[in-house]
Amino acid sequence: MGQKLHFASLCLIVLSTFLSCKKRSEDPILPTPQPYDVYAAGREGYVAKYWKNGTAVTLGGNTGSSDANAMVVSGADIHIAGYEINAAGKYVAKYWKNGSSMSLTDGTRDAFANDIFVSGNDVYIAGQELSPGASTYQAKYWKNGTPVALTDNTQQAVARGIALVGNDVYVIGERRNLDWLTTVTCYWKNGQLFDLSDRSRAAVDQAIAVSGNDLYLAWSESYNNSGQSQTRYSKNLGSPVLISDGTPDVRGTSIAVNGNDVYIAGSGVSNASNAISAKYWKNGSPVILSNGQESAFALSVATSGTDVYVAGYSDAGAAQYWKNGTLVSLTNGSQAALIRKIVVLKK
Repeated sequence: MGQKLHFASLCLIVLSTFLSCKKRSEDPILPTPQPYDVYAAGREGYVAKYWKNGTAVTLGGNTGSSDANAMVVSGADIHIAGYEINAAGKYVAKYWKNGSSMSLTDGTRDAFANDIFVSGNDVYIAGQELSPGASTYQAKYWKNGTPVALTDNTQQAVARGIALVGNDVYVIGERRNLDWLTTVTCYWKNGQLFDLSDRSRAAVDQAIAVSGNDLYLAWSESYNNSGQSQTRYSKNLGSPVLISDGTPDVRGTSIAVNGNDVYIAGSGVSNASNAISAKYWKNGSPVILSNGQESAFALSVATSGTDVYVAGYSDAGAAQYWKNGTLVSLTNGSQAALIRKIVVLKK
């Protein structure tokens, strides 16, 4: 009798274990939480937006077109700089914090905000505004909404990027005296002007980045009558390094630094077709992101650990980014869209 009871108990234990395992095997498999947040700023349908992990947040109002040109995520705050067209048809330099907008200019003269840098409680925004009563743009930056003019109305000038190293404010951009045919690449340190090129090459794009106490400047210039570009970068205002990948057209638009590695995102001629290829260069070595019949353009680069994120758009009109070369589309192409800035942060 005791043996029969013992055998029955064993059967119950085995049956219970089998049912428990079966139940666990049928439990839904939950997706692994991503250890990072991906932010992207740009526009869709000519309305400023940003995306967090693929979810869109609209910034622009109903008065006219708008665009988000730059983004900084600091703690729980999302800072974005760009522009919006007002009811009078004027471009207004704009700053959005957590979706709430602030006009940097009064809307009587066209103005644009191109880049943003946050240091503690201070927000620095670089851009340009038409001079009063003139047709020339003044390069300037705003510190907590207060403008600081970098040029007067005797020049055409644009401030593309801004960053701080210690207490020094660096702004990179381009300028042209009114009697010049071409623009030159330049930067300002605490308002003092320095040229990075001469008038033999026309300035095209500029970017800036800070890593620790190191300052990195990147710029592209048209070097021939066909409009083909060359790209250079410098560390701590040292000798410029020319980026080359064997093609006649290299246009870098963004720079990021991770440790000793320098990443530049941009575009250039495709070796496989007549299309423009989105690319990035790591320490000067090219990585091709698109190489099909459809042109694509890379406008921003960011890194997280060993992962490289490059954002931009395609000729089909989709806002997209590449993670380690794999394409991720944020829009479906039904409206013209693009990403101008990508930020990746660990959670």
